[in-house]
Amino acid sequence: MKKIINISTKEEVKFTKGDLPMMVHGKEHSGASLLSIVIASMLHVGDKKLLMFTAYPMAKEEFLKQIENPETVFYLESENDFEKATKFQTIFVKSGDADLFTKAISNSSLVKDRIIFVKNIETINIPIFNFVSKYPFIITGDLELNPLQKYFVDCDYSTRILFNTVGNEKIVYLEKYQAILKNRLGEKIITLN
Repeated sequence: MKKIINISTKEEVKFTKGDLPMMVHGKEHSGASLLSIVIASMLHVGDKKLLMFTAYPMAKEEFLKQIENPETVFYLESENDFEKATKFQTIFVKSGDADLFTKAISNSSLVKDRIIFVKNIETINIPIFNFVSKYPFIITGDLELNPLQKYFVDCDYSTRILFNTVGNEKIVYLEKYQAILKNRLGEKIITLN
């Protein structure tokens, strides 16, 4: 599995449920996508239950490469499989199917004790903040592209990872695949290894 490294100390940075809610903001080709999948993989390997939605199937493929036990992942393609999906540690909602995702996050048995992971927030054309914010969650993507998701920009996060400037929050120039991590412990620059 890939690792997230603190640039200055060269130490691995790990994430837990205590780091949620979390926002990973990055424009296309910034590295935010891969880093967010590594974080989700880290939580999965740490025995956390996830409900994941991404716009594109490549994220699912990368997630499966990162984890050691793909048999604990269910690919949800229909409402008819909600009950079956609850038996799996991680549920991956069919990529790009925002309607199925909103039905899934509205189903209490499906989201019970799960971390909600939403990748490519800029592609979801249904306001989901009120559903997602009830649970521990990770939101990733370009948070400035979709006005329907504006509440996620101003949300109070335990952890913010910024590859690019967001809202009124400016960041220093970073190399590709580097990001600013802001949490209760302060601020640091991180990257993937």
